[in-house]
Amino acid sequence: MTETLDTSAVLRLLTGEPATQAEQIRRLLEQADGPVVVESLVIAESYFALRHHYGVPHREAVQALLDLLSSDRVRAAAESRVALVGALTTEHPGVMDRLILEVARANARTLLTFDRQLARLDGARLIA
Repeated sequence: MTETLDTSAVLRLLTGEPATQAEQIRRLLEQADGPVVVESLVIAESYFALRHHYGVPHREAVQALLDLLSSDRVRAAAESRVALVGALTTEHPGVMDRLILEVARANARTLLTFDRQLARLDGARLIA
């Protein structure tokens, strides 16, 4: 069975704190039979925690998550990568909105929104 990381494990990897737990998760990843998965909701919550609890600037938080997902020991759904790459260039629409949009697109759905900036992206439609 494939294993998946929760937000606390992702944050330990990204912040290195507490050091003992960060080292535990690093060892676990090294010993895992294959890559572990990071779900879109965990990416969203990790981004939020980095920004609001650790004070990490937007671009640095996004880049840290992309770097983690570029590891050969960690993987995420393709839509999560697309959302993060898009968020590197601008803060609006934000990471959460982009993740929601990419999950909708991955499921062949159109995202209906009142958010004008989000509605400019392919796969979203403004409710007017």
